Amino acid sequence: MTTFMSHAQIIVKVKPVAPRATIRVDRPPQGQEWINGHWIVKNNNYHWRNGYYVNHRHGHHFVEGHWKQNRKGWIWVPGKWKRNR
Repeated sequence: MTTFMSHAQIIVKVKPVAPRATIRVDRPPQGQEWINGHWIVKNNNYHWRNGYYVNHRHGHHFVEGHWKQNRKGWIWVPGKWKRNR
């Protein structure tokens, strides 16, 4: 069985804003990195995911997602890990 990853792009007419700020008050656990809250696509709709800790990827840094406007509206470009130079 072959599995294909899908990066659904849902176009919205008005750029959404984060429903709430996630404030990180503690120090990250050793070997962990904080990922800020961001939008995810679930059930063909955008949903907010609060910030969370993940295992640090040695030799990489996390580039946060952002909204990108095109002629039809706005799409969310998800964050990703990028290799350090």
